[in-house]
Amino acid sequence: MKREFLLNILLLVFINLLIKPIFIFGIDLGVQNRVGEDYGTYFALLNLAYLFQILNDFGIQSFNNRHISQHPQLLPKYFPNLLAIKWLLATLYVTLTMAVAAFVLGYGADVLPLLFILLVNQVLVQLILFLRSNISGLGHYRLDSLLSSLDKLLMVVTCGVLIWTDWLSFSLLNFALAQTLALFVTALVVFILLRQRAEFPVKPSWASNWRSGRPAVFSMFRQSLPYALVVLLMFAYTRLDAVLLERMAGAAHADVYASAFRLLEACNMFGYLFASLLLPMFARILKQKEAVRPLTSMSFKLIWAGSVTLAAAIFFAREDLLRLMMPARANEYRFDVLGVLIWAFIPVSVTYIFSTLLTARERMMRMNRFFVVGIALDLGLNLLLIPHWQAIGSATAALVTQIFIAGAMIWLCVHEFEFRPSRLGLIQTIGFFAFILVCDWFLFEKTGFVWPIKFTAALGVGLVGLFVFKMVGVKSLRALKQ
Repeated sequence: MKREFLLNILLLVFINLLIKPIFIFGIDLGVQNRVGEDYGTYFALLNLAYLFQILNDFGIQSFNNRHISQHPQLLPKYFPNLLAIKWLLATLYVTLTMAVAAFVLGYGADVLPLLFILLVNQVLVQLILFLRSNISGLGHYRLDSLLSSLDKLLMVVTCGVLIWTDWLSFSLLNFALAQTLALFVTALVVFILLRQRAEFPVKPSWASNWRSGRPAVFSMFRQSLPYALVVLLMFAYTRLDAVLLERMAGAAHADVYASAFRLLEACNMFGYLFASLLLPMFARILKQKEAVRPLTSMSFKLIWAGSVTLAAAIFFAREDLLRLMMPARANEYRFDVLGVLIWAFIPVSVTYIFSTLLTARERMMRMNRFFVVGIALDLGLNLLLIPHWQAIGSATAALVTQIFIAGAMIWLCVHEFEFRPSRLGLIQTIGFFAFILVCDWFLFEKTGFVWPIKFTAALGVGLVGLFVFKMVGVKSLRALKQ
């Protein structure tokens, strides 16, 4: 299982490094530079769409991924009913979010059409993830890895045509519609590939026979509820900042926060890739009652090394990166926000590993207690800090909240699985962090190289530290050849 994980995470990282950064920095960044402060409104609406994801997914993806990986023979029974449920949930999700935006948050008719398209896009995103969860649940990990960036690849094409040609007039609404087209084609492709690998009726059985299908539907809702709460609460404490900032301080400050959040989001794709790959693997290991610690330890060391290396490199190069990304709009305010927010990447990455393990063990309610505290902490800090420090306040709130959540997930796993961190492991973890900080400080402050060389060297230092502190052993590398 460790060999399969290593091979697939390398494939995932390679594919996503090829495609997703092109969309994030070539397309999305180009839109922000083009529309200016209006992007702050778009960013807030996008985060608002994330806040109500519980209604869009209701935990079905995580529930399905885990159960299909353990019981693949149940796919023909689960798939049609879950698909029908998703369409009902999507309708409720769009309706309720539009109502909250209009009657609670006070958004006007000038932005509601854009919000509607963003909500439709989120419905398609969740549909794609649901279809992919069946593919990975059946054990086709490498196919799922290949499909992980198909939507962004198609968005580069559709959005690129909009931005770089004169075929259509550019607007944020048309930008959202270009994403809709790419997501629809992706969903169709993934469905066809799944259909080739599994037999299932397209028409839900309970649609034609509600009486016989009703118990199964209610059972799925009950089993999905804990997963749904995890999704709701995690999105709440990660996406609340932008909405509060835009409503309390204005679109201009949300635009500043968005420029820093873009880099954090680009980094976070690695943690999400780890989690999506680890969930079915953890579920199978636990079902077979095998030792889960080896895979957990290896994945933690890899993501710790990667997140510390990348966060530190971006922190020290933040001014040059933002000047490159936004040559006409980079300023000290943006530098300071990024300097705080990028460190959240480390605890977020740690949370991905340990929350995924707890999800595979079905300990969602224990996680949810800490997520509720995290929401209260994030909300309180934002209300306290935004009036004084605007986007810097939101970035600080996000960092503190993410550190708290990561610590809570580690604590839960220590008690649930009786993990006992070794002295060597603690030395490796802390020593690697200190090693990266010292080396990067020396590179950026004491050498006269141009910043791209410094940044590349900082990434190289991470690779050196990976072996110096034995975060990856020779045995793990040899396993790839077996």
